[in-house]
Amino acid sequence: MDLSKIKNIAFFLLCFHFGTLACFAQGIMVPKDAPRFVYPTSLSLAYGMGSIYTGFDTQPNGNLSFEIQQILAYQFNNRFFTGVGAGLDFWFYDKKVSTFIPIFANATLKFMNNKTAPFIFASLGYGFKWQVEKKVEDFVFLGTKAGIHFQTGIGLNIKFSEKLSFLFSPYYKMQQSAVQYRESDLLLAETSNQLFHFIGIKIGLLY
Repeated sequence: MDLSKIKNIAFFLLCFHFGTLACFAQGIMVPKDAPRFVYPTSLSLAYGMGSIYTGFDTQPNGNLSFEIQQILAYQFNNRFFTGVGAGLDFWFYDKKVSTFIPIFANATLKFMNNKTAPFIFASLGYGFKWQVEKKVEDFVFLGTKAGIHFQTGIGLNIKFSEKLSFLFSPYYKMQQSAVQYRESDLLLAETSNQLFHFIGIKIGLLY
């Protein structure tokens, strides 16, 4: 999949998510402490950290990850919600693209019920493999297997109204996956699963 197709997919998802936001913003105001469904939408950018085994040596994890996530959650009160979510996680490395579809459970806790309040979150699930871009002239391909997906972070919830908040969070991400490498011009070998670590920034809307 080339970058133009990825940009088209990302643009479509953004239009869909923020179009949904506009519809919900027109809804009836919910009483302050009423339990309700909420819909966190986020974009994140993260950079690989640590080292990975490429089949013949180890090298720094130089992946740049761009991820879009949508969560359907139930907010029990103004400080805690939990739910399930899905996303698209694009890895960019040395002009190659590898794509995951993480499906996960999420829990988020605000420490106080103020207009601007710190929160902590954690997500745990499975990153399904969608696509790995392979070129004949390349010898190493990263992120070639599905595996366990985990994220956690601490950030700020800035409330615009009772039904709309802005979320900002530095975060850590781990994806279990593997590396394929060429043993010859045609033969591909694959490492066992290993852990890819990332740190980054996540921004989003809670509505």
